[in-house]
Amino acid sequence: MGVVSRAAAGAGGKVAGLPMRGWTHLTPNQWCDELRWSDTYPERFAHLLAADAMIALDGGIGTLAEAAIAWASLQTEPEAPDLIFLGEGWGPVLDAVAGHLVIDDRDMAHVTVCAGPEEAIAHIAGADGRRRRAGRSRG
Repeated sequence: MGVVSRAAAGAGGKVAGLPMRGWTHLTPNQWCDELRWSDTYPERFAHLLAADAMIALDGGIGTLAEAAIAWASLQTEPEAPDLIFLGEGWGPVLDAVAGHLVIDDRDMAHVTVCAGPEEAIAHIAGADGRRRRAGRSRG
C-alpha cells in the first residue's frame, strides 16, 4: 500500500488510511493524510464506500470481500467509489469470476484494472470529470 499511497500523494491526491484497531502488527504508512480507524469490518466497509476511489491490491479474503462490496455498490449506488484493481494478479482472478459466476460485460465495465500505481492515479485523476454515473442499476 505504501507504493500506491506515495504515488497518490505525489500526484496531489488525499490519502486516507483505513487501519483496523485489531491489526496491531501493521503500521499505517507515512503518506496517509488521515487515518480512519475501525473496530469492525462493517465500520471499515462504510469508510471504503465513502471514498472517491478504492484501489484493491493483492491481498487475501478481506481484500476480496472489500472489492466485492465496492463492486456491488457500483451496480446500484450513484455515489459508489471507483474500483481499481492494481497488479498483474487481478486479471486471472477477474477472468475466473466472470467465467464461473453470473457476471457479464456490464458488470466488468464498472471496474478498472491497472498495471501500476501511476496508471491507477491517472485513472482516478481522469475520473473526476465523470465521477458520478447515472443509470448504473443492475442490482
